[in-house]
Amino acid sequence: MWQTIDITNYIDPYLVDTQSIKFNLSAWIGGYSNQDDCATVSLYFADQFNQTIGSGVTIGPVFAVDRGSQSSLLFRQTQGFVPATTRFLTVIVTMTLYVGGNDGSADNIALILYQ
Repeated sequence: MWQTIDITNYIDPYLVDTQSIKFNLSAWIGGYSNQDDCATVSLYFADQFNQTIGSGVTIGPVFAVDRGSQSSLLFRQTQGFVPATTRFLTVIVTMTLYVGGNDGSADNIALILYQ
């Protein structure tokens, strides 16, 4: 699943281009029991022509060993500056299957932009 956001609806592009805008991406990420099915949440930056800027950032995955082989969600986050010339942000949630049905999970995904 994914969502693209035109940040010019919310932020003055000048502030982005002077790298005055920061981001905080967070989510609760986990899976089922001793299975390594997992999720990642990624953030990508694009310019006005929808060309990717940089390599983006990813939180997760959370494997069974991270969860003590229990069904649970663990909080993960990352932060940084929005790259200059960014006009669009895309958040992508990727579920990866290792065993059986896909039991990777993500909840309470948040992207906060601030100065």
